[in-house]
Amino acid sequence: MVFSNLGPALRISGLLYLAYMLINAYFLLNYANDLSVLQQNMAAGYMPMELPSGLVRTMALNFVVSLLTSLWIAVLWHRFILLSQIPDTPIPPLFSGMLVSYLGKTIQLALMLAVFGFALGMLLGVAIGPFLGSSAATAIPLILFGVLLYLSYRLGLVFPAIALNTSMTFKTSWEKTKPASGAIAQLAVIAVVFAIIIQIPSNMNPDPTSIINLIYSYVVGWIAMMVGISVLTTLYGIHIEGREI
Repeated sequence: MVFSNLGPALRISGLLYLAYMLINAYFLLNYANDLSVLQQNMAAGYMPMELPSGLVRTMALNFVVSLLTSLWIAVLWHRFILLSQIPDTPIPPLFSGMLVSYLGKTIQLALMLAVFGFALGMLLGVAIGPFLGSSAATAIPLILFGVLLYLSYRLGLVFPAIALNTSMTFKTSWEKTKPASGAIAQLAVIAVVFAIIIQIPSNMNPDPTSIINLIYSYVVGWIAMMVGISVLTTLYGIHIEGREI
């Protein structure tokens, strides 16, 4: 879906993703070392009295730009795939009402998954942690990640619905995807494996601010974002609109 429509994909996401890249690169290049030191201090139980100048402000800007551009791209990509709507302006149109609704549903889903994930993580730690030994620190987060992805796919049809200006509840999304629960579980496992594989090159280079790492992370990040949005769009097209895969 993404690479067969690479032109429209770049037209929809190009400028928006570039804006995110510029802000994120500035943040990493200026504060990566400060963040590393801060994390080490907090892990040791020490919280510095004063944070580096501009760290909080730049971190907040990075978060806002990242969130805004990703939601903006998501709405446009849903509309392109489901409505064949391609932006005809250099800066893609901002469907502000849809974006606000998208953000609201994102927050709701994030809170639900956070509560469920915390409870499940505690349960897994008690139930299987002792049997996994030292590998528990790696295995349990991966299991948890897969389960949360599965839930996101089952509940996430509300997002393409928003992009089409259609109302849908999480309950409806869950019910509509029930016939494909097995296939969606397999998809979640594939996504976890994919996430592991794409981290391997970055782990071979410990410097997150190296040019190679930055380029790799942005290219892979774009692909992962577009594929993730496409998954929800595909599920919506199949299970809500009755389209063929």
